[in-house]
Amino acid sequence: MQPRSFRVDTRMIPPVILAMALGIALIVLEAPSGRGWMLALPLLPFFYLGAEILARRISVDAEGITISKLLRTVRLKWSQVDRLDALQSGSKLFLILQSGDSGPILITNTIRPFEELAARIMECVSKEKTSSTAVELLSRSPTKHGPLIQAWIVCLVLAACVAGNLLGYT
Repeated sequence: MQPRSFRVDTRMIPPVILAMALGIALIVLEAPSGRGWMLALPLLPFFYLGAEILARRISVDAEGITISKLLRTVRLKWSQVDRLDALQSGSKLFLILQSGDSGPILITNTIRPFEELAARIMECVSKEKTSSTAVELLSRSPTKHGPLIQAWIVCLVLAACVAGNLLGYT
């Protein structure tokens, strides 16, 4: 099996970067009034989440799966996987890899192309360890647009805040 890397949906990258830039611009615009620090504190988790989204990567090879996020990486060999399951909530689909060594590893369908990722994982995990629910749900995985829409809404809100600041509505 050829090693393959999967990332977050590439359509998510522009709104995440734009939202982070608008957040920084808003902090800079508020800095002279002394409110920049007060604004930076609630925006710190937002910046962390944005960096986490941009850094997320899943690599699959013949030996196992590597999940890289901001400041941490988890490597799981296929022989360590005790169970492969799936859970669906609305249009969000979770692929669950369970191992006795650690807690469950969750992979959502915001990773693209999710269908190929799921197929590769199912190919590497033995059929006895794969639940029938996983087989059924992964055969018809839903398309997820919610995070993309939410990211653009955040951009609009932050752009309105920056515009309001520039127009003197502080």
